[in-house]
Amino acid sequence: MKKLLFLLLLVLPGYVNAQYLPIPSAVFEWKMLPAYAEAGTEIRPIVDGPTETLDNFRVNHYTLSQGKTISIKKGDEKLILIGSGELLIKQGGESGQLGSRSVAWLPSDKSIEIKHLGDAATAFFVIKWDADKVGDEFKPDLRSLTSYDYQKLAFKESAKGGRRDVARGPTPTLQELEMHITTLKEGEKSHDPHRHADEEIIVVLQGEVEEMINGVPYLLGPGSLIYLHAQDAHGIRNAGKGTCEYYAIRWITKHTGN
Repeated sequence: MKKLLFLLLLVLPGYVNAQYLPIPSAVFEWKMLPAYAEAGTEIRPIVDGPTETLDNFRVNHYTLSQGKTISIKKGDEKLILIGSGELLIKQGGESGQLGSRSVAWLPSDKSIEIKHLGDAATAFFVIKWDADKVGDEFKPDLRSLTSYDYQKLAFKESAKGGRRDVARGPTPTLQELEMHITTLKEGEKSHDPHRHADEEIIVVLQGEVEEMINGVPYLLGPGSLIYLHAQDAHGIRNAGKGTCEYYAIRWITKHTGN
């Protein structure tokens, strides 16, 4: 008992202090994410804490069974990224019906309702962030529910695979939000390890990838998420059979600049 108490005294101060430190670059392998059920909905909490530029950043993964509906309270800007299946998203008097690999941006001022559509279970990420408004110098491109249908995104083929540009522009709390989907052929890498001033997340949609962060390789499968702290060296390659595909979402707040 004394040994256990001693260990707790060593661990707890660091744990408490860590809650107020920015999230470091990290990988979240899908197979390692704990899940729990709530009223027939499977929920996997992934990230919840401050980053270098955001007061708080939260990512949860949900799986809805047939006919299920959930509500999310207002507060914080949000992205809904669908991994598989179909959803109907409602906010105020607006709604959008989206399928696999599509994404929707939602403002913070109204609660949202997310309803399962179709016959198969629907899996999706809810990405939320809390930050100061950027002000009039960056007039938001996004003001109300805005959806991006994967099937309607133009595919730009390249020697390595291709890319779908989703969106790029200011939001009420971000100087810039940029999203794209990269497809890589077997064995190809997107680029050599590099650094940039903006933070970024990557969501693996298909295949296996190897993410290199500050010289350390991480192997990740579909459903996995990568958070990249500003200025950390990183690079990604297709480490599996066939093509891989992933979302890259990066942001700049009024505090960071380009």
